[in-house]
Amino acid sequence: MRKTVRVAAVQAEPKWLRLADGVEQAVELIGTAAASGARLVAFPETFLPGYPWWRWVESNQWNVEYSARCRENSMTRDGAEMRAITAAAHRYGITVVLGFGELQDRRIYMAQAVIDEWGQLVSVRRKAGLNPVERKIFASGTPNLPTVHQSSLGKLGALSGQENQRPLLTRALRADEEQIHVAAWPGNPDGDAPAGPESSATASRMYAMETEAFVLAPCSVLSPAAWGDRPGARPVHSTGRARIFAADGSEIVTPLAEGAEGILYADLDLAAAACYSSNPDAGRGRRARRGPLSAVS
Repeated sequence: MRKTVRVAAVQAEPKWLRLADGVEQAVELIGTAAASGARLVAFPETFLPGYPWWRWVESNQWNVEYSARCRENSMTRDGAEMRAITAAAHRYGITVVLGFGELQDRRIYMAQAVIDEWGQLVSVRRKAGLNPVERKIFASGTPNLPTVHQSSLGKLGALSGQENQRPLLTRALRADEEQIHVAAWPGNPDGDAPAGPESSATASRMYAMETEAFVLAPCSVLSPAAWGDRPGARPVHSTGRARIFAADGSEIVTPLAEGAEGILYADLDLAAAACYSSNPDAGRGRRARRGPLSAVS
């Protein structure tokens, strides 16, 4: 029996360091994805309150101020903001994978939540392997292997940023026969991605080929606001785009334009994914157009 699941990957600009606005935006995006028939919507890394690109600024004065604002606009896993998002997941009957800054005891963690269609907070995983800049703001989570969740959609897993390139983590998810994977990325500003503007897409594609899972790669859109509202903020535009890959690494749907805000949709044929290892040409996920479409069974 074939099982087709419509999924959605967010490509949008966060409401930088404005948590209340960001929660409102996330709830709206959840509703939009559900109205288009999606049963899963995936958000970029640390979408709430926005990945700290401002930390690349060399001025200590701005870094101190913005670090404080980041803490003030991060949220707890059991606070009103999370309850608003879990309520939206329940109201619209959609699974949500959300990247957010988690506040606990004055520390902030780069967290990723999985929320089921009943509004239950299934898991919160804190990123452990931080890069040098991230360590200046965030605390490291406890190193642990990621979990594959037995959801109504299939076997679902998720990682943030460069975690998607760590063999120890990817092998653990493959061993648990992951079917759908969320590889969340924070976007790429001009000149700040040493491997090039397609580095996150390349990593996501390689993940799909290695684990033989469908991969959703949501990505933030960047503008000068990513560097703060101070005078003389550096001009920048995003070079990252949301992508959705089949289990053989092929791209299922044409990405949105760079810098465009929206949601990327695709229909995944989970039954076909099992064929990839023995037949690379076996059924690929059906192509999906962007925009409102009827729900899939």
